[in-house]
Amino acid sequence: MKVLAITLWVLLFFILTNTKFVVCVGICRDNEQRVLEILKKEVYDPLNRLSSWVVGIDCCQWEGIVCSNLTHHVIELSIPGVWFESRYLRINNLEWLTSLSSLENLEMESVDLSKANEWLQVINMLPSLVDLRLYNCSLHHITPLLDHHNFSSLKSLDLSWNGNFSRSSIPKWVFNLPNLVSFDLSYCSFTGPLPDGPVNLTPLTTFKASRNSFNCRLPKWLCDLNNLELLELSASGIEGAIQSKSGNITNLKYLYLSYNNLNSTIPNWLYGCKDLESLFLGENRLEGTVSSLISNLSSIINIDLSSNMLSGKLPNVIGKVREIRIDNNKLTGAVPESVGQLSMLEVFSISNNRLEGIVTESHFSKLTHLRYFYASINNLTLKVSRNWIPPFQATEIQIGGWNIGPSFPMWLRTQKRIMNVDISDCGIQGEVPTWFWNLFSQIRLLNLSHNHFVGEVPFISTDHEQSGFPSLIYLSSNNFSGPIPLIYQKKFLIVG
Repeated sequence: MKVLAITLWVLLFFILTNTKFVVCVGICRDNEQRVLEILKKEVYDPLNRLSSWVVGIDCCQWEGIVCSNLTHHVIELSIPGVWFESRYLRINNLEWLTSLSSLENLEMESVDLSKANEWLQVINMLPSLVDLRLYNCSLHHITPLLDHHNFSSLKSLDLSWNGNFSRSSIPKWVFNLPNLVSFDLSYCSFTGPLPDGPVNLTPLTTFKASRNSFNCRLPKWLCDLNNLELLELSASGIEGAIQSKSGNITNLKYLYLSYNNLNSTIPNWLYGCKDLESLFLGENRLEGTVSSLISNLSSIINIDLSSNMLSGKLPNVIGKVREIRIDNNKLTGAVPESVGQLSMLEVFSISNNRLEGIVTESHFSKLTHLRYFYASINNLTLKVSRNWIPPFQATEIQIGGWNIGPSFPMWLRTQKRIMNVDISDCGIQGEVPTWFWNLFSQIRLLNLSHNHFVGEVPFISTDHEQSGFPSLIYLSSNNFSGPIPLIYQKKFLIVG
């Protein structure tokens, strides 16, 4: 019986010391209550975002405040924001934070801290801080050197969308936070190179720093972080070659390096990342071929290799991939029939390559989820039966430049959700079927140019005035006759 009683007391102590309560009645410490009440009076709060902070009511009952049930200290402070609202809540200094000495989580979103110049020095006085998020807070200065920092407990650092750091480099001390797991400095306009090393970021799983101006190579140490799952450095001036050796980065799930100046081949170690779900390398200068090893990426969902200088054949891809973008390259050869087995594929973009050969019904056999098909500017021929019913309901189909004619593609009649159609320069002859003109109740863009169409263009009525988008129709370089058609829609442009 004694053993049972002792066990119960130990269990109760564990629960009390490891549980956070959002509502803790009557326990807020007096000094912390006073500080928060003064802050409530002093802040500029035009939208009354701190309406629950009522003087006289225990601060642990206020929205965004969490207190420890054991020590009664405030351990979490969150001030959520309104992203599209220009009238931000404004706090001119953060010195009051030093009174919240047990604070573990600090989150402010869309709070104007532009006048809080000593924000970092103040936050450095919070020794228990685990999570720090100051998102879109108009910060404009970050101290490059700290004589001593108290961030040894920090696991998550998010200073993203503070775009006024344009004269600053990321301080070196940021790369030596030994317990940091998540790191987000995206959209901060930092300049200068990322450090060559050494760094102390062993536990790091998330590294996000897109939309900066580092203008440097991808640091070698990034490929040695064996816990890294997400690496995001899009549009950040990363240049040169991707490391040819991976180090220990085999747990990678998400890689975003688009809109940079990478000029190497795609390294083979990437194809060995079995857990990789998203691969975004578009808008670089990558060259060489896409290896057949890409079929090893059994977890892949999104692939974007668009707008590079890749050559060779379109590779086979397997698994549950939903998006393939490999347009604007120099790919040659045929479209593999295995594409038709990608039953989860929603976006397939291969426009502006040098692909050739015949595309048949087999290429679409299991594409029941296909919504966006972009394949213009290739030398491809579509051969399907006149009565073919595609397994998909697409929103956009762009196959300009294909050999489709001379007959009109009757299968388009089955597409009930279509909004964008490009069948320009497809060798189609004769009149456009009446049923096709009737699609204008839903279509926003239609390109019929550079064919051999004849007959009159009828009265056209569109039905999406509320969409905010104009309807566009391209009819140039055909043999249409009769008067220019009457268009019953204000936002409509007829070209040619």
